[in-house]
Amino acid sequence: MFRFDRKQEVFDFGKFKIGGQPGEYPTCCIGTMFYARHKIVSDPEHGVFDKNAAEKLWNQQVEMSEITGNTCMNQIVAETNEAMQKEIDWFVEISDYPFLIDSSAPEVRAFGVKYATEIGVADRAIHNSINASITDEELQALKESDLDAAIVLAFNAMEKGTKGKMDILTKAAGGAKKGMLEYAKDCGITRILIDTAAMPLGAGSGATYRACIAVKAMLGLPVGGGFHNAASAWDWMKKWKKTHKEAFAPVDIGSNLVAGIVGADFYLYGPIENAPMIFPAAAMVDIMKAESIQELGLEVLDPNHPIKKTL
Repeated sequence: MFRFDRKQEVFDFGKFKIGGQPGEYPTCCIGTMFYARHKIVSDPEHGVFDKNAAEKLWNQQVEMSEITGNTCMNQIVAETNEAMQKEIDWFVEISDYPFLIDSSAPEVRAFGVKYATEIGVADRAIHNSINASITDEELQALKESDLDAAIVLAFNAMEKGTKGKMDILTKAAGGAKKGMLEYAKDCGITRILIDTAAMPLGAGSGATYRACIAVKAMLGLPVGGGFHNAASAWDWMKKWKKTHKEAFAPVDIGSNLVAGIVGADFYLYGPIENAPMIFPAAAMVDIMKAESIQELGLEVLDPNHPIKKTL
């Protein structure tokens, strides 16, 4: 749809690349597993889950990726160290794809990066995330790990607009002592994925999308986010879908597609169960972008791009 003047970084994640000018590479779709109240998890504290069901869900996402050409990762979420260890062990045994290390608890994320280093899979592990509330302990764990990839969150609690998001990335702002990108550099992170920190409708959702353009234009870094959170937090929709259940899926999936049009390189699209819905939609937007860049002197650089797989 457009071409950025600034050089766009492209990072290699082994099986595929993320970044570049819009349309050059497929959008990466990242599904979440073991999230709060995920029905395949029977004991979140001890990491007990239905491995057969988990593998089916993962294989379904991989199948959709192979069909459409949109790349994929796994977002592993854990509530405890024990759960994190078991989930990582399970995943690296069945797959060689990249995965995100995530938790609501900083000490669990810190354990995750240490454990990924310990078992030799740090090259495909991605810390989620470096943000304004990250603890010194988590930063130290990340610095001492072998990870060189992380998501950096552009959330500024004091200024939720686009400027606030850019400020939190590049300088001391929002209560942080320095910019998030400097923290990432201190930790040895060289493959940086910017998450524009999705905000609810009416509370800064527009800046979530505008920041996608700003990040690529000003920093040249791959950008994306959990755009579906804007739809999930929409109070009106929460009430509406109680009697109009069919209305939520288009809003949920569509929240990602808006980001794709303005240059997003990856979607943290939510529950991995949604893979059959998000991948065809992501492919559609990627084809539109790929067609448009021909007029801008660019070309598709991935042989498995949706424009080559689905047309």
